[in-house]
Amino acid sequence: MRVNYEKWRLQKKHFWLRIWEDYEIGYLDRDLIPVLVMLNRDRDIYTTSSCSGRIVVVDGNVPWIRGETSVVFKSHIPITTSDLFFIYEKPPHRVYWLIVTGPIIHFSTTSFRKAVEILKRARSMGFKHSGIMHVSSSRGVFVELVTGVYITQLLRIKDKYTLTHEYLNHVLLVFNKALIEGKLRLQKLYEELQKYLPENPDSWIEEEINKRDVKLIKQKPIEIFYDMCRDVCRNLINF
Repeated sequence: MRVNYEKWRLQKKHFWLRIWEDYEIGYLDRDLIPVLVMLNRDRDIYTTSSCSGRIVVVDGNVPWIRGETSVVFKSHIPITTSDLFFIYEKPPHRVYWLIVTGPIIHFSTTSFRKAVEILKRARSMGFKHSGIMHVSSSRGVFVELVTGVYITQLLRIKDKYTLTHEYLNHVLLVFNKALIEGKLRLQKLYEELQKYLPENPDSWIEEEINKRDVKLIKQKPIEIFYDMCRDVCRNLINF
């Protein structure tokens, strides 16, 4: 496959600037920044939409059809029962579902060899559901890195509750631990890929990094995550 490098390069610049636009408005997962920066520092890689892992409540008949569900609650840190009291106060339009997912990272590379090498390393760090999504001359080799961390719980159907307040607390312990497991896998991925990337440093990205006074770039993903949740995390994991 021959990649249109000029077009690919323009896309890399677009998505790189998009990272910092999302960061400024608070849309970007802060604990994802070190991973995104590391990947983009390689001249043959750029990242697209990604997530560090989250807990959400969606309103929909089934939780797996995006176009037919709406997100009514979202958190990238552990949650408590008080965060979900609204499910007892306001009925859903359809059905309330509680979902936890691990980190998902999307990137494009001009090198099939590099895609395979990153996939091999990612799978060894717990991202076992990862793979090449598609290949094209404009986007190169498009890869998705994803863990198997995923749990779904039915919460409420109209006026029928499936969980009492007491049982909800037990369920959230499981969901919070799953979220943290995903964050730990993200940290392991970061440490593993640091041994390999950047293979070919991108001088433009390096100049961009030097211009941006963002302390998060120099921190580890797990350090940022612990800072984000502080006391909540301390109650769930010993670090």
